[in-house]
Amino acid sequence: MNSLNPINWGKLPEEILNSIEAAKAEYGWDSIGIRIQEDIPFTVGPINHVSHVWIDGEETDEELPGICTISATCINILCKAATGYIGDHVAIIAGDVVQYGEDLGEVIMSDAEVVEVLV
Repeated sequence: MNSLNPINWGKLPEEILNSIEAAKAEYGWDSIGIRIQEDIPFTVGPINHVSHVWIDGEETDEELPGICTISATCINILCKAATGYIGDHVAIIAGDVVQYGEDLGEVIMSDAEVVEVLV
């Protein structure tokens, strides 16, 4: 565990790896990712939130075409990228990739769904 979020991304627990692999196998989505967020807990099902453009560390009012996640395609990149996100709530998200984000491993998904709440 680190001070930014509640999962030790240096040694990803086996149950999280299994959940990611199960989600990849079960859902016919373009992409599976991890989302870490503050304040609002996740619930399983469609997620209507859209992310915003950030400039120089400041969130703007400009909406992106979906929700930002960290791609679960490559576990090594996922573990490295996840350490930089702040939040107490972590979930596996499935959706269609609209575009790649600016951060390492970041993808922006449309028609996203929470498939499993991890924390």
